Amino acid sequence: MFSNRSEYLTRILTELKVGSMLTKRKRNGEKYSRRFFLDEHESFISYHQSEKVFAQSHRYYIHEIDEIRAGFHTRTFDRLVRREFVEPTDEQVAFSIFYNNYRDELHLMATNERTKNIWIQGLQYLIDLHAKKRQQHVLSETNWILSYFRLADKDKSGTLTKRECRRLLTDSLNAKVPEDVFEKLFQETDISGEGLLNPDEFINFFRVLTRRIDLYEVMQKYVKNVDQQTIDTICMNINELLYFLRTVQNQTIIKYQSKQNKNSFSLLPIATHEQVQELINEYEPNIELQEKGLLSLNGFRNLLLSDDFSLMRPWCSRRTYQDMTRPLNDYYINTSHNTYLFNTQVSGESNPEAYNRALRAGCRAVEIDCYDGDDGQPIVKHRYTFVKSCRFESIIRFIEPNLFKTSPYPVILDLENHCSIGQQIQMAQILKQILEDRLIIESSTAKVSCVLPSPEDLKYKVIVRGIKIPISTTSPKLSQQQEIDQNNSVLNRHNTIVDHYLADVYVYLQNVPYRKYEYANKHYYCYHSPSLSERELKQVSRSDPIGLIKQTQKCLLRMYPDG
Repeated sequence: MFSNRSEYLTRILTELKVGSMLTKRKRNGEKYSRRFFLDEHESFISYHQSEKVFAQSHRYYIHEIDEIRAGFHTRTFDRLVRREFVEPTDEQVAFSIFYNNYRDELHLMATNERTKNIWIQGLQYLIDLHAKKRQQHVLSETNWILSYFRLADKDKSGTLTKRECRRLLTDSLNAKVPEDVFEKLFQETDISGEGLLNPDEFINFFRVLTRRIDLYEVMQKYVKNVDQQTIDTICMNINELLYFLRTVQNQTIIKYQSKQNKNSFSLLPIATHEQVQELINEYEPNIELQEKGLLSLNGFRNLLLSDDFSLMRPWCSRRTYQDMTRPLNDYYINTSHNTYLFNTQVSGESNPEAYNRALRAGCRAVEIDCYDGDDGQPIVKHRYTFVKSCRFESIIRFIEPNLFKTSPYPVILDLENHCSIGQQIQMAQILKQILEDRLIIESSTAKVSCVLPSPEDLKYKVIVRGIKIPISTTSPKLSQQQEIDQNNSVLNRHNTIVDHYLADVYVYLQNVPYRKYEYANKHYYCYHSPSLSERELKQVSRSDPIGLIKQTQKCLLRMYPDG
């Protein structure tokens, strides 16, 4: 037994550095056994190369890992199980690593359950540790720059040529730099003069390129002997920074009672040299300047861009401080469009991990475009494109664990339904079986009080939004014969029959066209949710702004991108 958790984690990390045999699995059934290990500095995991000529091992950097997932809860393992490449009992030794913003996956099987658990616990600890460090702007920015350096270093030489550097700026960073400016900066930062930039030189190149002239001008106002300092050499000493923070910014600092409890804190005025020195130590990247009590332009930028110095009150951004008991339509909701797309609008694949990426980023409303699958199972795809489809069931099953990891407030599944009756029944069954009691299938208040429930009322619930009945532009009411066919189904406005089994899950948010306020006020109820495009929103904002605002007082509106 271990005396404390720290000792236990140290033992785990030591074992990971020694390494263990893991089997790498691919979708086509291929498998490779390799000894995976954690590097000495705990910054990446890799594996010993095979004996093949030119074989190269891959490095999986800790700061690029998005999630560690135990078991068979991925599309790759799901496929391997269905094709009988793995046994169902192997799930207890399987785990997957998602990295590069969920764009890449590594699927592994350990030799036993203990080894699997050690890898999951050790990696999760390092991921959490890095996430805490990431709050420090300097480390976050450096890792971000280096991630692009590795992306551009195609030959893995550890350096970038002028051509690679130029291509990185234009293709990946969308930075348009004049040729003469690029040449000058490259020569200034190429210390060796070999026409190559190593990682440290590239970091310097990027920081020089992105220097903030506006912040330099601010520093000039509060630094003595400013005529003797250039944009490269300007620094604030402790007294100058103290004056700026106390007199100009009227800045306070947050003092937490403990590192573990971020909800318990006090606000203190900045009044002492010791407080200022602590800030310099935290935000100044140059160690020599730290020791001299000086803050450079880079350090000044890091300080002002940090969470604790945000214009938004940082103690509010770290917790929910708004009143969450208002009706749902009183809030702006972080929403995703064509969520299933993992690459471009015309190519790539529909992927459940695109939903997980959006949900973990804080998105609370995602879109699912559903069509008939050839095997009788509904699929999700982007029509009239080369985007590969994905099973509807896979998306619901794989996003279920991530629905409420970042927030307890409701998730909205916006269904664009193009399916036949039979596959709509499949969709409804999938939603009910996987989401169980989290799926809202009956209204508690809306149709009685004509007020939508609040986010607080809907905690840990899933709302399905979709087109339930047609809304006529000429007739405010539809006859019973128009709404319901002989099979107790209804029509949506795309003339697609909606089976009652699926229509039953459209409770609070029934998708309807946007209409002028006079019509909407007469015919729409709070559970109707109008949709309008960006272009329409701009037009309505100019032609009828009051009517637009009045509609939001009653219904939840969804705006989607043009195109």
